[in-house]
Amino acid sequence: MDSIIGRSQFVSETANLFTDEKTATARAKVVDWCNELASASPSTKCELLVKVQETVLGSCAELAEEFLESVLSLAHDPNMEVRKQVVGFVEQVCKVKVELLPHVINIVSMLLRDNSAQVIKRVIQACGSIYKNGLQYLCSLMEPGDSAEQAWNILSLIKAQILDMIDNENDGIRTNAIKFLEGVVVLQSFADEDSLKRDGDFSLGDVPDHCKLFRRQKLQEEGNNIFDILLQFHGTTHISSVNLIACTSSLCTVAKMRPVFMGSVVDAFKQLNANLPPTLTDSQVSSVRKSLKMQLQTLLKNRGAFEFSGTIRGMLVDLGSSTNEIQKLIPKMDKQEMARRQKRILENAAQSLSKRARLASEQQDQQQREMELDTEELERQKQKSTRVNEKFLAEHFRNPETVVGLVLEFLPSLPTEAPQKFLQEYTPIREMSIQQQVTNISRMFGEQLSEKRLGPGAATFSRDPPMRVKKVQASESTLISMVVDEDAVQKLSEEELQRKEEATKKLRETMERARGEQTVIEKMKERAKTLKLQEITKPLPRNLKEKFLTEAVRRILNSERQCIKGGVSARRRKLVTVIAATFPDNVRYGIMEFILEDVKQRIDLAFSWLFEEYSLLQGFTRHTYVKTENRPDHAYNELLNKLIFGIGERCDHKDKIILIRRVYLEAPILPEVSIGHLVQLSLDDEFSQHGLELIKDLAVLRPPRKNRFVRALLNFSVHERVDLRDRAQAHLVSLYHVHKILPSRIDEFALEWLKFLIQESPPAAVFSQDFGRPTEEPAWREDTGKVCFGLAFTLLPYKPEVYLEQICQVFVATSAELKRTILRSLDNPIKKMGVESAPLLQLIEDCPKGMETLVIRIIYILTERVPSPKEELVRRVRDLYQNKVKDVRVMIPVLSGLTRSELIAVLPKLIKLNPAVVKEVFNRLLGIGAEFAHQTMALSPTDILVALHTIDPSVCDLKAIVKATSLCLAERDLYTQEVLMAVLQQLVEVIPLPTLMMRTTIQSLTLYPRLANFVMNLLQRLIMKQVWRQKVIWEGFLKTVQRLKPQSMPILLHLPPPQLVDALQQCPDLRPALSEYAESMQDEPMNGSGITQQVLDIISGKSVDVFVTDESGGYISAEHIKKEAPDPSEIGVISTVPVLTSLVPLPVPPPIGSDLNQPLPPGED
Repeated sequence: MDSIIGRSQFVSETANLFTDEKTATARAKVVDWCNELASASPSTKCELLVKVQETVLGSCAELAEEFLESVLSLAHDPNMEVRKQVVGFVEQVCKVKVELLPHVINIVSMLLRDNSAQVIKRVIQACGSIYKNGLQYLCSLMEPGDSAEQAWNILSLIKAQILDMIDNENDGIRTNAIKFLEGVVVLQSFADEDSLKRDGDFSLGDVPDHCKLFRRQKLQEEGNNIFDILLQFHGTTHISSVNLIACTSSLCTVAKMRPVFMGSVVDAFKQLNANLPPTLTDSQVSSVRKSLKMQLQTLLKNRGAFEFSGTIRGMLVDLGSSTNEIQKLIPKMDKQEMARRQKRILENAAQSLSKRARLASEQQDQQQREMELDTEELERQKQKSTRVNEKFLAEHFRNPETVVGLVLEFLPSLPTEAPQKFLQEYTPIREMSIQQQVTNISRMFGEQLSEKRLGPGAATFSRDPPMRVKKVQASESTLISMVVDEDAVQKLSEEELQRKEEATKKLRETMERARGEQTVIEKMKERAKTLKLQEITKPLPRNLKEKFLTEAVRRILNSERQCIKGGVSARRRKLVTVIAATFPDNVRYGIMEFILEDVKQRIDLAFSWLFEEYSLLQGFTRHTYVKTENRPDHAYNELLNKLIFGIGERCDHKDKIILIRRVYLEAPILPEVSIGHLVQLSLDDEFSQHGLELIKDLAVLRPPRKNRFVRALLNFSVHERVDLRDRAQAHLVSLYHVHKILPSRIDEFALEWLKFLIQESPPAAVFSQDFGRPTEEPAWREDTGKVCFGLAFTLLPYKPEVYLEQICQVFVATSAELKRTILRSLDNPIKKMGVESAPLLQLIEDCPKGMETLVIRIIYILTERVPSPKEELVRRVRDLYQNKVKDVRVMIPVLSGLTRSELIAVLPKLIKLNPAVVKEVFNRLLGIGAEFAHQTMALSPTDILVALHTIDPSVCDLKAIVKATSLCLAERDLYTQEVLMAVLQQLVEVIPLPTLMMRTTIQSLTLYPRLANFVMNLLQRLIMKQVWRQKVIWEGFLKTVQRLKPQSMPILLHLPPPQLVDALQQCPDLRPALSEYAESMQDEPMNGSGITQQVLDIISGKSVDVFVTDESGGYISAEHIKKEAPDPSEIGVISTVPVLTSLVPLPVPPPIGSDLNQPLPPGED
C-alpha cells in the first residue's frame, strides 16, 4: 500500500514538473513575441497577436494576466487590423478567464469610439459574448467589490452606446447594433416552456435574488424598452433593406427564444407585410419579402406561435407559400396539448376583454368630465410671449441698418390707401425720445407677433390650448329624491308633448319647402334647351395651352418628395417617362433640364425615359406621340447625347466617372456619335484612365459592337501620348489573352504597324489627327519607331511563335538607328517571356545572319540580375560561340555560368575589347555594383589576377594585360593586403616568372606599404630563382630594391658578385646606401653571415677579380677559372669573365631587336 501511495505522489510531482516546464516554455515564447511587437510591421503584429492568443488563452491560461498589459497597449496602434486583433484577444479573454473583465472592459469602451467603422463593427460583435459572460460572472459574485461595480457600470455604458448606434450613418454598424440588442433582450427576459433551448443559455431566471449590483425587475424593464426600440426601428419608413432584413431576423430570434414577445413580433411582421418602406427598390422589396417569408416559416415551427398560427398562415399565403407547405410547418401536438393551449388562448382573450372594458370605462369617465378653455392661462401665455417678443425686437430695432432694411423691404408692399381699421386705431405719436419710440414700436409689433404665435415668444405657448375641467354648479336637479311627486311627472309629460309638437311643425315646413322646390325645377326644365360645348366655349390660344401643359408637367416633376412619401414614386416615374417620350420638344427639354439639375439623384428617371424611347424605336411600345420629320432614332440619340453631355458638364469628377460608366454600360444601344464622344472624353487627362477602361469593358460586354471598341483601343495603342498608348496596350493584352476577343484583328494591326519600320521613311498612314500626329515627318524618329513596334512588343510574350519571327525579319531589314531603338526596347517583353521560352532558346541556337546583335542583347536581358544563368541557356550560348558567332561578347552575359577553365580560356580575348566593355567584364567577374553583386563566378579575385599574369604575351598585347591588372588593383575593397599576398605567392611559383609580376609587386607595395617585409622575403625567393635571367623581371627587382632601401640592402648582399656589379651599374644610387650598410657590418667575423672582401671591393669600387657563377648559383673553384671570350652575340649566357682591372661601371647594353616589344620597367611606362 505504501508503495502505491508513494508512486502516486511521484506521478503527481512529475506531472507538475512537466506542467511547470510547459508554462516556462510558453512564457519564453510569449516574451519573445511581445518584444518583437514593438518594431514589427502591422501584418507581422497581427500574426504575433494570434500566436500569443493561441498560446496564452489556448494552453496556458495562467499567463493571461501576466501578458495582458502588453497586448492591451496595442489598442492605440495606428493600424486598424492590429486594433481589431486586440478586440478579438479581449473577447477570448472574457471567454477563458472572465474574472479579468474589470481589467479589459475599459479598452472595449474606448475602442467603441474608434475612428474606423471596421473596428467599431468588430467591437460590437465582440460585445455580444462579453456582455453575456460578464453578466453571468457578476451574478456569481457573492460579495462584489468596487472593481466589479465599476465593470458593471462600464458594461451599462457600452450597452447605451450601442443602443445609440442604431441610428448611425454606417449601415454595417446599425446591423451589428441590432444583433447586439437582440442578445440583450434575450438575456434580460424570462424563459418559459416554449422557449428555444440553447447550450449555455442565460435568462433573468438565472439572476439570483441576492445580487447587489442589479435587480431583475430593472433589467426586465430595460429589456422591454430595448425590444420596443427594435420594433420602432423595424417600422420606420427610411430603414434600409439590409437593416430591415437584419431587424426581421433579430425579432424572429427574440420571439423563438422568448415567446412572451411573440404577439408583438407577429403584429410587426403583419404591419411590414402590409406597408413596405417606400424607399426600397424592386429587387430590395423581393429580398425583404423572401426574408419575411423565411422568418415566418421559422416562427410557425415554434410551439409558442400556436396562438398566432392563423395570422402567420395568412401572411405566408400572401407571400406565396402553398397550403401543403404551411401544413408541414405546424408542429405536431396531441389532443391534450391542443386542448390546454386552446384553454390558455381563451383565458388570455378573457383577460384582454376585461382589460379593454376597464380601459373603456376609465376613458368614458374621462370623457364625462367636460373640459373648457382656460382663458386665464391663455392670457398669461400671451402676456409672457409679448414680453419676450418686445425684448427681442427692442434689441434689433436699436440698429439703424436693421430698421432701414425692414423699411426698404416692406415699402413696396404698402397699399395705396390706408385701411379703415388702421385709421380707426391709429393715434399720432407724441413727442418722445428715440428710446421711447423704440419701446412703443416693439410693444406694438410684439402684440401682433403674439396674436399670430410668431417670433421667439411663440415658445411660451403650449402646443394645445390650455384646458380645465368645467365647473358644474350644484342644482336642484342633481338632488334626486327617492319620492317622485305627481307634479314632477305632470310637468315632464307636458314638456314631452311640447317637444313632439315642435318636431311635427318642423317636419311639415320641410315637406312644403321640398314640394315648392320640385315645382320650380319642373318649370325650369320646361324652359331649358340643349346646349353644345362648342357653342358656349371658344378654344384656348396655343401659347396658353402650352403654358398650362408646361405648368402641369412642372407640378408633376416637383411632386417628387410627396410621391416618395405616398409610395407612388414608381407610378410617377412611369407617368413622367411616357410624357417625356410622347410630348412635344418643349416638354421633353423641360424634363431633361429637370433631370440634369440633380442627375445623380434622378439618373433612374433618365434611364426609364431612355428605355421608353428605345421601346418606341423598336416597336415594343405603341403610344400616340407627336409626329416629326426626323429619323426614327433621332429622339433616342438626342436624349442619350444630351444626357452624356449634361453629366460631363454638371457633375464633379467622381460622380462623372460613375454616371458616364453607368450610361454607357446600361444604355440599350450606343450610336456612333456617343462612341465618338467617349473617345474624345478619353483624351482628357483626368478621364483617360477611366475612359479607356470603359472602352475595354464595352468590348467585352457588348459583343455586337466589339469591332468598333477594339478599333478605338488600337488607335489609342499607337497614339503619340505615351500614357494613352501604354494603357491602351494593357487593355488590348487583356482582350487578346484573357477574353480572346478579336485576336486575329489585333495581330493584323500590330504586324502591319511593325512592318512600317522596313520602309526608309515613315508612311503617311502613321500620321493622323486620331493618332495625335497631324503633321507628316520626312525621317524616322525614335518615338515614331517605338509607336510602330510598341504593340507588337507588348503582345510578344503572349504569342512569341508569330511575333518573334516577324521582329527578327524587321530587325534585319531596318536602318541602324531603328535597330538601336529596337535593342533598347527589348527589356520588358523578353523578361516576361523568360529563359524557359522555347522560341527564344531556338532563336539563340539558330542565330540567323544579321541577328547577332539582337541575339546578344536578348542573352544580356535573360541573364540580367540572375545569380547563375540556366544551364540550358549556357549550353546554347557556348555552342553559338564555338560554331557560329566568333564574337567573344556573346559569352559576357553567361560568364557566371562558365567553368574555371572556360573563363581562363576566354579571358585573353575579353581584355582585348573596347575599354567600356572590358570594364563591364571585370565588374561581372568581380561582382562590382548592385547589378552584378548577386552573381557567383567560378574564379575568385585572386584567381583572376593570377590568370591575367599568366596570359601568353604572344596571344594578347601586354598593354591590354597591364590595363586589366590596373582595373583589378583599383578595386581595393576586393584586392586587400591579404589577397595581394596570396596573388604574389602564387606568381612566384610560376615558371617562368610572369613578365608583369614585379610591376604588380611595386603597385601592391604602393597600395599597402605594410607589405614591405613580405616583399623582402619575396625578393629573397626571386634571387633563388635567378631573377636576373629575365631582363624585365630583373629591372623590376632592382626598382623594388630601390623603393625598399635601406631595408633592402641585405638583399643585395645575397646577389652573386656579377649580379651585384650589374645592379650597382644600373642603379648607382644604391652604392652609398650599400657602403654605409657594409661599414656597419665591418665588425662581423668573416663567416657565412659576414661580408667577403670581394663584395667589399665591389661596393667600394676597387679593382677586383669577379668570378662568374654557373647556372646553379654556386662559386667556381680557382683551377676552373677561365677568361671570358668576348662574344657580343651571346649576351644571355656567360661562361667566364676576365679579371677586372678597374671598377668603372660598364655601360648597360642596349636592347637587341627581339626585346623591342618588351614593356618598360615598372614605374617608367
